[in-house]
Amino acid sequence: MLCVFFFCVFVYTRTCRNNASILNYGGGFR
Repeated sequence: MLCVFFFCVFVYTRTCRNNASILNYGGGFR
């Protein structure tokens, strides 16, 4: 189960970094 958890965190961090430019381009989305 821990392996799956770390895998999800790894994919989540990668997607966040890849979408960082999109989030910055969108402006105050929050």
